[in-house]
Amino acid sequence: MILGAGIYTIIGKAAGVAQESLWLGFILAAIAALMTALSYAELATMFPRAGAEYIYLKNAFPKHRWASIASGLMMAFAGASTASTVAVAFTGYLETFISVPALLAAGALLIVFTILNIIGLKESSWVNVIFTLIEVGGLILFIYLGIKNPKFGEALSAKPNFTTLSSAALIVFAYFGFENTVNLIEETKKPERNIPLAISLSLGISTTLYILVALSALALLPPAELAQSNATLTDAAKQSSPRMASILGGIALFSTANTALIALVTTSRILYGMSHDYSLPASIAKVSGKRKTPWVAALVVLTMALLLIPLGKVEVLASVSSFATMIAFTAINLALIFLRFQKPHKKRPFKVPLSIKGVPVFPVLGALLAITFCFQFEGTVYTVGFLLIAIAVATGLWMQKQKSAPFYVRFFKFRQN
Repeated sequence: MILGAGIYTIIGKAAGVAQESLWLGFILAAIAALMTALSYAELATMFPRAGAEYIYLKNAFPKHRWASIASGLMMAFAGASTASTVAVAFTGYLETFISVPALLAAGALLIVFTILNIIGLKESSWVNVIFTLIEVGGLILFIYLGIKNPKFGEALSAKPNFTTLSSAALIVFAYFGFENTVNLIEETKKPERNIPLAISLSLGISTTLYILVALSALALLPPAELAQSNATLTDAAKQSSPRMASILGGIALFSTANTALIALVTTSRILYGMSHDYSLPASIAKVSGKRKTPWVAALVVLTMALLLIPLGKVEVLASVSSFATMIAFTAINLALIFLRFQKPHKKRPFKVPLSIKGVPVFPVLGALLAITFCFQFEGTVYTVGFLLIAIAVATGLWMQKQKSAPFYVRFFKFRQN
């Protein structure tokens, strides 16, 4: 999911913001992602359960259950926004081959992949593996075209400025996915070693490829032209090889579709896990009789994603996803800092290095960067973002007032204990 449609989707809009310092925006976004990724790695090994944000905040702030519910819902909103973003980007690349109504094509893509999600995880995983191999090949092809251009590397002389920070707030969208790794901890061999390693390697590999793609894009097209394109990598590749550009356009279809699929799959599992833990209405935890897939949660995610599509612009949808995720990332870093003092003797197979008087430095930086990124968006994003926060908090407060589970469920668990 990390090395997916984010790079195909937002690189043009980010180039319009950062200009020649685009590649520096990718480095800054990678640093911000790494700060929070370290927090996820420590928390995952402390609480080795699927559920990520919801589980960690529930353990950090047990008396404030609404906070864990709101955080989980913000990540669900971010997942739905991601699915909408890449569905809209899919239509941009599709238009290079055929002309179709953008909203109709984006909605159809989400519906088809929701059906695949309901059919089963095994089928979804096979599609993901195949599509991922194709999209990595596309990025390597694009880098090859860029390196051949005599202007490759000229952007390295660009100096960072305030617009670089603004672009990083959008670019960080391309790194989303590392936080989903921890949801597989219950199915991972030697998770205390392999989960932190997987997160670190994935960010390192992605960052290396992203910087090379950014330098290639700047070599092939000026930033202003990159910003105007709805199929950025394809249009940039045309400057070097029209035939390769067509191939890359086809690959971009696979990439955007792949990220939409995985966003729908992982987000439905977030809602299912919260409902299964009685933090959302129990009906959301319903699974299909034969496939055992969370079909109600899948339909809820589909509905959220479809409602966001009318926002239209890729950069707006991506920014909504980034805003929601930055709120959750802030909460995750604060939870880790709090747990260092609340549960100092709790076993931590992986521990974020470097502390000053017991305060972990990287989570503090991660929280500050996440908060800083929250102030880099346009007005529409805040309108939608604060509406999502209000819904998440209101739902959390309402669910906190409800009983944790029906009486017969609590009685049965009591008898088991």
